[in-house]
Amino acid sequence: MSDAKRKVPLVVWILTAIAAGVVTGLALGPRAAPLGEIGAIVVRLLKALATPLVFFAIVDSLVHASLPPKQGLRLLGLCLLNAAVAGVLAVTLGRVIQPGAGVTVRLAPDAHVPASPAPRFDLATALGDLIPESVAGPFVRNQVLAVVLLAVITGVALRRLRAQGSGERITELVGEGFKLLTMVLGWVVDLVPLAIFGVLAKIVGTTGFGLFASLGKLVATVAFGLFVHVTVWYTLLLVLVARRSPWAFYRAAGPALLTALSTGSSMATLPVTLDTLEKKLKVSPASARLAACIGTNFNNDGIMLYEVVAALFVAQLAGVHLSAGQTAAMAATSALAAAGIAGVPEAGLITLSLVLHASNLPLTALPVLLSVDWLLGRLRATTNVASDLTIATVLDRWRDPEGEESAGGVSVTPSASSPP
Repeated sequence: MSDAKRKVPLVVWILTAIAAGVVTGLALGPRAAPLGEIGAIVVRLLKALATPLVFFAIVDSLVHASLPPKQGLRLLGLCLLNAAVAGVLAVTLGRVIQPGAGVTVRLAPDAHVPASPAPRFDLATALGDLIPESVAGPFVRNQVLAVVLLAVITGVALRRLRAQGSGERITELVGEGFKLLTMVLGWVVDLVPLAIFGVLAKIVGTTGFGLFASLGKLVATVAFGLFVHVTVWYTLLLVLVARRSPWAFYRAAGPALLTALSTGSSMATLPVTLDTLEKKLKVSPASARLAACIGTNFNNDGIMLYEVVAALFVAQLAGVHLSAGQTAAMAATSALAAAGIAGVPEAGLITLSLVLHASNLPLTALPVLLSVDWLLGRLRATTNVASDLTIATVLDRWRDPEGEESAGGVSVTPSASSPP
């Protein structure tokens, strides 16, 4: 990113791109359609980065993280439970509110009306795709589940090598590869405003302003879902499991949540999160660092809820019906992608492209969603920080001061900034 670009916040570029796209679409009308190809190019770049980024992020996290056994299992269980609740809530809201219904937008030549009914979800096929025939296959086909499996196997094996006194060079290569891909991702993110301009110019020029009302419904649906997830589900965990007063908890959590809302990054909020946990909520350093420094890699409820609703939104826009099995597979892909991409800036751009691809939904919708992603990213970050605070508080109730490892056994310094 150039020095000049750094001085102008991304949100300013996005707002400028939205305004320019609308004006251009109105001025050119249907002649603005070719500008949509700009968005398609950026989407292809994001898609190309997606699977290698997930792979390197997971391997890097597994190599450097140190998990106390008992609390680590509890952390994993809580993350899975939170993801399941977020997924059910997202699917329910997406089906009931249907933010993408009632608007006709040609997102791709074959996406407006499916040529044939959507294929039924086949569990045997899904399991077959999970075990690749070659190591390169999942990367070529962007099969996120298989890539996650390969990354976990590689990460565990590399940890074993390091325990035996070798593998340091491979570890360094993984870390450098992760940094390299993150840098390239930053360059692609610089092109996002240009993609938004081209796609909005095409949509306004060919279909008018109907899509903007649906985008408003999408924002409202996601915001409502995140609010319910935090105020209802996390409150239940605090009351029933942690045995804490939710009112005292949210009063103490206020500064951390406001910091996440303003910065749009759970990692930028990490110092405030740790200070809140240890000084205001009186959570032990071991539980605080386990949840806030390691748990944040796996517990991304905000990202998952948003991307499930967004995928349903795209399906409704494109007139594609997702069966119950396909919806469940899409939610599982979203959960794994959100966990796998942890530590990557602008992770929402990458994981959403994976979710849409895995669900056979048109990727040309991605730049349209990016026009509201800046706001939703801040809401996702706030949810993720609330989740870190809640999980740390719950874990601390189960802490065994004599049997559990001390805070020194928990990795405190992440390798990269965490996503919104």
